[in-house]
Amino acid sequence: MLITANLNPFKPENSGYTDDLHQVEPRWFAVRVGHRKEKVIIKQLERVGIECFLPLRDRPFNYKSKTGVRQIPLLGGYIFVRIIAREALTVQRVNFVFGFVKTGPDRRQVTQKEIDLLKRLSSDDTLEWAVEEKADVLNPGCLVEICRGPLAGVRGHYIQAKSKKRFIISFDGLDARLMTCEVSPDDVIPLDNGSTDEKQDPQEGKKKLW
Repeated sequence: MLITANLNPFKPENSGYTDDLHQVEPRWFAVRVGHRKEKVIIKQLERVGIECFLPLRDRPFNYKSKTGVRQIPLLGGYIFVRIIAREALTVQRVNFVFGFVKTGPDRRQVTQKEIDLLKRLSSDDTLEWAVEEKADVLNPGCLVEICRGPLAGVRGHYIQAKSKKRFIISFDGLDARLMTCEVSPDDVIPLDNGSTDEKQDPQEGKKKLW
């Protein structure tokens, strides 16, 4: 996804890294948290006035004595906070918070487009998604766009791996991918003539989501 332009990014003097935290402009950041602690941490942060987002999905369960629907995180082990620079320490002090997600040494913001995409994915119950951490472990394949169904317009990479075609969405502010094997080849169209190079001339009239 595209990173928005940084207006006065927070970058300590003489440092070799970039920090997208801003002194007055709230921005979204991904935070790594303990397994199955996401909802607890969200409640703690909201109590102290931190704006949070946890993408959840409905998962049906069926036991001998009980059936129903349980809400589980779309991205297990991650939450999202919208903060300014002085609120970062408040986030990191909460129990079971492991720290902000970084790309190398850089703390990059999660764009509003990425947040909106996560909201869209979490509201759709037609596909099962898995989290693939460390985005460099898979080579990108053909850049495609879903052309039909509730997720029409969503873009990602389509790769062949272990005899299965996988649809993968990468996030710049998150060192992880969402991956599913349930997108049919008939439901996607290739972009950029199937090239894996995501650099694009804006004059070509194609608006990238990432």
